Amino acid sequence: MNKKFSTLLAGLALLGAMNANAGDPVTSLKKTGNGLYQLKADDGVLAMTPNGALRLEATTTSANLASTLWCVEVIEEGYGKAPIFDFTNKATGQRLDIQYAGTLLEGLSGSTPTYTDTDSTRVGGEVSGWAYLNQYTSIPAAEQAGKTLYSYFKADSVIGLVANSTNIQVTKLAAADAYADAATGNDLTKFSLVEADMIRLQAPEINTILGLQAADKGVALTFTPDEQGEKVAVANPFNGKNAGKFLTEATTGADANDYVFVLTTDSSYLRVDTAIVNESGERFRAFKWSDLSYAKRQASTAATKPTSAADSISRVTGLVDQYKFAFSYYPSKDSLVIQVKSAMDYDPKSATNGSNWVADAAAAVLPTAAGAKGENNFVTVQDLIKDKVRIVTIYDKKETNISLGYKGCDAVYNGRTSVADGLYFIMNQKGQYLASPIHKNGTSLEWVTVKADEQLPAHMPAYQWVVLKKNTGDKVKDYSPVNVTNREYPTQTTLSQLMQAEGAKYMTASDALYQSEDSLIFVQVKDAEGVKGNAALIAEAYQDTLLGYKNIPDAKFFLDEYTFKYLHPYATGENSKYLAKGDGKDSLLNVLNGKDAFRLVEKKWATFGYAGTAAELNRAGIKKLYRVSYSIQLKDAFMGEADEAKYAMSKYFGAPADSFFFKENNHYEGECFYAIVKANNTAIGTVKAGVTDDILDATVKVQPLGETRTSAFAINPDNTPLYRRFNNVNLDESATDGRDSLRFFENVRKEYLMDENNREGGLMDANVDYVGMWTADKATGLAFQIDTAWVGRGHGYIKPQYLISVNHKDFEGVEGSPCTEGAPHIKPDGTLTDDPMECKHAHPAIPGFERAKYLVSFQDSVVLYGQDKPYADIAGGYTRVGFVEGIRIADTLWVLPAEYRSVANDKIDFKELAKVDSTMRADYGVGIKNRLDGDDHKNYTWSFRYVHPENAANVTAEGKENSFLFESNNYDGEKIAPENAAWLKIQNGCVVLTKDPSLFSNAKTGGDGALIFNVENKENDELATDNEEIATSEVTVIAQQGAVRVANAAGKKVVVTNILGQTVANTVITSSDATIAAPQGVVVVAVEGEEAVKAIVK
Repeated sequence: MNKKFSTLLAGLALLGAMNANAGDPVTSLKKTGNGLYQLKADDGVLAMTPNGALRLEATTTSANLASTLWCVEVIEEGYGKAPIFDFTNKATGQRLDIQYAGTLLEGLSGSTPTYTDTDSTRVGGEVSGWAYLNQYTSIPAAEQAGKTLYSYFKADSVIGLVANSTNIQVTKLAAADAYADAATGNDLTKFSLVEADMIRLQAPEINTILGLQAADKGVALTFTPDEQGEKVAVANPFNGKNAGKFLTEATTGADANDYVFVLTTDSSYLRVDTAIVNESGERFRAFKWSDLSYAKRQASTAATKPTSAADSISRVTGLVDQYKFAFSYYPSKDSLVIQVKSAMDYDPKSATNGSNWVADAAAAVLPTAAGAKGENNFVTVQDLIKDKVRIVTIYDKKETNISLGYKGCDAVYNGRTSVADGLYFIMNQKGQYLASPIHKNGTSLEWVTVKADEQLPAHMPAYQWVVLKKNTGDKVKDYSPVNVTNREYPTQTTLSQLMQAEGAKYMTASDALYQSEDSLIFVQVKDAEGVKGNAALIAEAYQDTLLGYKNIPDAKFFLDEYTFKYLHPYATGENSKYLAKGDGKDSLLNVLNGKDAFRLVEKKWATFGYAGTAAELNRAGIKKLYRVSYSIQLKDAFMGEADEAKYAMSKYFGAPADSFFFKENNHYEGECFYAIVKANNTAIGTVKAGVTDDILDATVKVQPLGETRTSAFAINPDNTPLYRRFNNVNLDESATDGRDSLRFFENVRKEYLMDENNREGGLMDANVDYVGMWTADKATGLAFQIDTAWVGRGHGYIKPQYLISVNHKDFEGVEGSPCTEGAPHIKPDGTLTDDPMECKHAHPAIPGFERAKYLVSFQDSVVLYGQDKPYADIAGGYTRVGFVEGIRIADTLWVLPAEYRSVANDKIDFKELAKVDSTMRADYGVGIKNRLDGDDHKNYTWSFRYVHPENAANVTAEGKENSFLFESNNYDGEKIAPENAAWLKIQNGCVVLTKDPSLFSNAKTGGDGALIFNVENKENDELATDNEEIATSEVTVIAQQGAVRVANAAGKKVVVTNILGQTVANTVITSSDATIAAPQGVVVVAVEGEEAVKAIVK
């Protein structure tokens, strides 16, 4: 501009020259209230990312400027000690402090640089307060050139900063070594404290005031001095007091890096006007607001309407550059220089074309970071009337200071926040869960809509997130970044700096993990809706090591069978559908009409999911997770892939059976439903079992894991009662499984089990007491006493085992009595005692027991003596059943040898019985002491196999629906529900057991003659053998060395046979005490008119 005169502010320094010190070292500091400075190393300046990572920025730009600025506070130690310096990053508000405890630094050897994170050192910890300059009020030139930064973590040890390319590492040093290296920087990096270079601010940094506010809040600058007195038509457009706060917008083209547009919220754009504000003296330019709103542009009469405000500006001939403003900022002084690119001169003498405005003779020259000063076209102030009227205008000299308001070391809220350590759901404002569902299998994430009545995320690790603070120091934990890791798929992880506007409900984070979602809610699982207050569910989510997958307890023991109930909206309640094999030879699986119970065979255990340290698991309050795979078995067939990508049951796959994980996918009406996912060793495979709606036979297909629709099944123990348990109160049975008396009748001819008394039919034996079957009028008593042997323990609830007995002569026991003589007493071993019960004259208590005739299978006798009479119906025939006299104590049944059957209850010597048992087991492999516990079948206990188990659970009356087979033992090794077993039947008029092979599928229909029974329960019924007393006659048979002794049998015939049935003696006893020679071993002694008895000759 060619100016004649000026009314400048008297005595005011030319403020356009303040950039002379930009980038120069700081020469002095105060304790507080210093400016914003940079810490400069050889390769850049120290900066801090939003996540708190320290970096070196080689180039300072408008975008990264705030992260490179530091506030400095000085703590003066006194007594000649060097001052301590604290540095606070202006962009993050976070101090320069480092965590030592619990990091790699603890075990690091001296002088060894290390990253404390994958990218760079992150701040936030207990180590702060840095040794730096020896003086601060007047910094010596030598120290202005730079010194190292280090901090003490104990009296003789420090950590210091080391630059490695753009990263910052931490090195541990002895304090003395760090002090010696401070000026040379061989071990640590030297930093000089400098004023920041001038930076040209871009629109985002102007609008946010370098990150201090939201971009749409508007900007108001501070002018010192500002306008005064009467205002012109367009008063100061920058101070927020006239047209309101302003915004800026980027320009395009060659000017984009230097200039911006200035506008208001109503789309009025600022320019330097072609009008003057005064009529005398030097003329000063006015400002003008141009309405370039959408409505205004649409009202344009131009042939082509402007598409944007910038388009409108570009059409203003000769004035385009008067819309463009440059904001040059000196951060360390918070000083702003604003220049317009062009401002036409007012010169009536040089007027052309009828205008007093001519081209700008002095174009704007912008200041540079290298130190060049700006020239011309400054936004500044001018006096129109000294001390009365001052305006803001454009002039070639800058005579006011303009402040952005970006200064000071007080921490400001920058939106950073954090959450406590724990287990979380991550949700968005729609209520969706961030998860990796089955069809993603950890390869990616998505936002999942969860219906509360169909899924239970508290059971699903893929929907849960382990969140741990990165920094745990008291000063930084409230805004610490957090490590966020999916509990099931730990490769889905990120280190997030969570952001939250003041008063806002939602948080934000820029990490790709969140799938561009900008409204996040972190909800601790224990506090989530539907979980909070439910102690059991909370315990499952946090402490169940098998969370998310079905675990079958004791599957390796093959004890239970399980049903698979299919989840489908049209198949619930009584209409539920189950996994089943097709009918007959059809091996394909379907969910149409059948219901099979499968055995689940345990395969492989493995850990999965989040693999944090014990300390990290403890911080989150969770347990390490495990899962186990299973093969699915039905009888001797296994589930596997068949033709046409379908699943079938087969034993001919020619390879090991497929194994599967059962992964929870749904939760409906209190039940967990699981996807059947093929296992690949210990990992999830690529396929799953699925049912589609496109076929009517509902076959189970081999579906790709990535199929979005997932079939799910409730997997529960098969509660179909396979065996009858006599505790149905509707049938007058004992609800507590108490002893009862029952009649057993087969339901074709309604003949009853009874003590065999058909002597004329040749069905009896002099030495063996059989069970028989005849009509009710042929029996002297029909009832049998039934008592539990194995019901409430093990898997007795599935297959109850009972003892069946008659002729009870139970023994209540005898109380002990002490010695009646005075102390001291003498024990049996001759020692003295003061206890009268320990005296040899005392009478010890005799415990009580049950004594009766027990119904047994004679199969063990068949094994010992052969398949022939008297223990089979005929030679090579069927095994018979009958009664043996025995004593039951707890879980033991003693079968009494012949010589003990006449012994009174109080004379029974169990030590002698134990000796007999030991001898028999050594000689013959069988004994007289038999256990009643355990799930295995036994020859002296009985189970009652339902013929129609599917209908038996809810019966209220005796009949077909609860009829049963009398089951003794198995032939196929199955402990529960054998297909091949021994059941009662009639053969040649005798009650016997079916042979091997006898199949349940045939037996329950009578296909091989097995008898189907029901019971009658009559009050005060007579037992089947009440007319026969247990033998207590005076005739006694006693085994001796090489002989048997027969007492009180004078005049009676005695026959002695060996184990092979050969007669070894046949004589009439003439003496009341006769001894008959006999071979060593078991012999049978038959005395005329008495039951035959066995004796063991020594």
